[in-house]
Amino acid sequence: MSTFISGLAPHIQGLLDLKHAMGLPYNTSERHLVSFDEMCARDFPTAPTLTREMAMAWVVKHPAEHVNGQLKRVTSIRQLAKHMASLGIEAYIIPTGVPGRRVHYRPHIFSHQELRALFVAADAIKASPIGGQRQLIIPVVFRMIYCLGLRPGEARRLHRHDVDLARGSVLIRESKGHKDRMLFMSADLQKYCRHYDTAISPFHPDRIPFFPNHQGHFYSNAIPDCWFHELLSAAGPLIAASPESPPRPYDLRHAHVIELINRWVRAGRNPEALVAYLSLHLGHSNTEDTWYYFHLAADFHPDLRGLANATIESMFPEAHHEIR
Repeated sequence: MSTFISGLAPHIQGLLDLKHAMGLPYNTSERHLVSFDEMCARDFPTAPTLTREMAMAWVVKHPAEHVNGQLKRVTSIRQLAKHMASLGIEAYIIPTGVPGRRVHYRPHIFSHQELRALFVAADAIKASPIGGQRQLIIPVVFRMIYCLGLRPGEARRLHRHDVDLARGSVLIRESKGHKDRMLFMSADLQKYCRHYDTAISPFHPDRIPFFPNHQGHFYSNAIPDCWFHELLSAAGPLIAASPESPPRPYDLRHAHVIELINRWVRAGRNPEALVAYLSLHLGHSNTEDTWYYFHLAADFHPDLRGLANATIESMFPEAHHEIR
């Protein structure tokens, strides 16, 4: 549990207590609230409530920060202000529209050649000078994201005992939607993970994370992005990246789903009969997020519309991006 130190400490803790009582992990927002609390304690030590000056100081964009990340930071503080106002406490609520609109990302769908280049780069990764065994971890973590269609955070937070190397099963605990789900590895991936476990265990024999950092703890949220950018740089021109929408680790999940849909549609399977299965596989709380992938598959592979069931277009709801 975080310890808050600013004048807003009881209100921040009250908001977290409420969210946790509702069954929401609220982890990302809690990290933002911790940082906001530290800023308030440092820059506004005597402020008894959330003022406009405090809120707008928080809104200021960080160097190299994407507007979507900025929006997430701002949303956490807006929710805090609304929580305080609901209790009759004066608080400045950051107006809707500040700092701007969310940018809808255009996923990068990797070709087989690009995936090969990415994993060749992963297999050639060097050890870190500060310790740890990232040269063992990086090739495995991104293969698991792609081969199982995991969200990057799901892979990063895997516990050692969530990965049953005998059965080939992977338990995803309380991810988006706060539901557990079970996935099964292919024989090749299962064998690959066994080799990894054998190699990493001498360094961290009693580890809890499946992918431990140099201290044996879970990696931070930003690390997979850093690793991924390193792989993209190593792969160089072999990956045709768009400057407006550069590839992200999450795009490996997209690539996994598109590959599944390609196989199903070309085999003459009915997408309507498969969407419920795909929702469970991906951990979606509703099928609307899943239908988005059928739009995406058709966008990148127009021939799929002709190969699919003739009524597929009428079954598509309006496409939108999955909220991550």
